[in-house]
Amino acid sequence: MNCPRSLLILAVLSFSLVFAGLPGLAQEKAASGLPPDLQALITEALQANPELKQMASIHTAAKEAIRPAGALDDPEVGFAMQDIPTDTWRLNQDSMTQKMLELSQKFPFPGKRRLRSEAAAEQARSDDYAYRDKVNEVRGKVIMAYWDLSMAYTSFDLTEKNKKFWEQVVQVAETRYGVGQGMQADVLQAQVELGNYLDRLLQWRQRQESIKADLNALRGRPPQAAVQPPQALQPRPLPLKLDSLLALAEARPQLQALKALIAKQEKAVDLAKKDYFPDATVTLGYGFRETLGPPVNMKQADMFTGKFMLNLPIWQATKIKPRIREEQAKQAAAREGHQSAWNQLQAAIKDRFSKLQRLTQQISLYHDGIVPQARQAAAASLTAYQVGALSFIQLYQSQIAVYGAELTVQGYLKDFEENWAELEWLVGQELPRAPGGKK
Repeated sequence: MNCPRSLLILAVLSFSLVFAGLPGLAQEKAASGLPPDLQALITEALQANPELKQMASIHTAAKEAIRPAGALDDPEVGFAMQDIPTDTWRLNQDSMTQKMLELSQKFPFPGKRRLRSEAAAEQARSDDYAYRDKVNEVRGKVIMAYWDLSMAYTSFDLTEKNKKFWEQVVQVAETRYGVGQGMQADVLQAQVELGNYLDRLLQWRQRQESIKADLNALRGRPPQAAVQPPQALQPRPLPLKLDSLLALAEARPQLQALKALIAKQEKAVDLAKKDYFPDATVTLGYGFRETLGPPVNMKQADMFTGKFMLNLPIWQATKIKPRIREEQAKQAAAREGHQSAWNQLQAAIKDRFSKLQRLTQQISLYHDGIVPQARQAAAASLTAYQVGALSFIQLYQSQIAVYGAELTVQGYLKDFEENWAELEWLVGQELPRAPGGKK
């Protein structure tokens, strides 16, 4: 009884491991880890972004071109007056005179229509992958703008906090100067520094408005449309591996679009080689004849005409072979374009991954070490300065150090999220985010 049960458990575990290793299923199981408001912005952008709408229309147009590419040329209908005697211009004088109605249809050599349709289908497939790559690009831009806006908000708050601190410093410096314990230079320097923070507040406010306008452009809304304040940046781990990223990147839509162009050019080369073979034109004609006039007065039968024609592809050196070489050169260019894109993609992925590794270390250094130490050093600086235990220059240095460290870590956190978003665009799919700080 225990043996079959053990085998069943082992089989279930084996299937679980196999399916867990599939990229698609693993991606579905991975939580996005993005804040809800950012997810809402992404959804809105993917629905309303003008560039995406443009790419979708291009793809729709390419799909509609598939059937016409393999269709026959329009038939031709013609009407002719044949064998009219010029001495009288009468239609019933000569038995050869006819009013001729003709219908002709051109039939390409077998295989040409199929190749034209297949080439158009590959173009449509390329446009579809290009649209998917644009979706990933827009998504990445929204994420980057969101975290850039988050940094602008946090930096504004940090600057506001430091402005209030320097307002207190100005009051303390004026008090100490008033009782003869401080110098006027301290008062002036404190006022200058307070003005600097007021200027920084204006810069961060303008930065917020600029990023909001960029976000609104991505989601197809007016620049002045409201954008809710984003959540704060938080450090999180880097669970990615370079080899896995490069393996994922092979399926990136951009590369698949270039592969589809290679396939299209293969069809184009085959189609150009088909020009060695003739096309056929079939023509059917019906001639109406009048009753002959006096003295014959004889009713005449109408005439039927059939014609089959082939074009002669004799201009091979000046027309067919150059066309084949042209398509072969385009095919080679498509292959080189794919290889070049793949080489650049690998380099870009390695670069972003290396930056993420560096930023992870820098964030840890500042977030866990430098920033707490700077805050501790600055915590008691105002009180110490107030009682004369600390010089103004020491107060200034300690406060500038903590402000600079706090801004630096925010910059690193923003750069981490931006490089992560770029990496997702480069590999062509969302990467699983390990939980870190509060999101």
